[in-house]
Amino acid sequence: MSMVDYEKVMAAAEQKCIQAGVRFTKRRKQVLSVLIEADAALSAYEIAERCNAGNGSNMPAMSVYRILDLFQDQNLIHKLDIANKYVCCAHISCSHKHDSSQFLICGSCRHVEEISLSNDAVQALQTAASAAGFNAISPQLEIKGRCFRCEQSEGHSVTL
Repeated sequence: MSMVDYEKVMAAAEQKCIQAGVRFTKRRKQVLSVLIEADAALSAYEIAERCNAGNGSNMPAMSVYRILDLFQDQNLIHKLDIANKYVCCAHISCSHKHDSSQFLICGSCRHVEEISLSNDAVQALQTAASAAGFNAISPQLEIKGRCFRCEQSEGHSVTL
């Protein structure tokens, strides 16, 4: 991500927090910064480790979990249930609303791509779930596979 994009995303996140009456504290900025800069899904412990690396900070994982919960409520990040890891929302700086997200998760490098499905596709999934006697709580899809970079190189083991 370029510095301009990074600054745009941070500014948009701060504005969304302010509009919701949520303080955008130094620690919250630090956690979001780690997620923005990461090219992979991270656990709360990995985020805490990166926040504490080299700057004398001592942010406990429990603080990171609380911040992540807050950011989820503000639609700034997503939790990937399949991996119990977190990613920054790809749409923070968009002005329009995004109803649901779908994720392509590389099992080798953990890179996550956030994609959108049409409303018709999401409705078809919900209809199929209903026909199977299943009430879908969330239309979020998490598809595990291998990204193009990992497919091009050999010898990577699945780490998710």
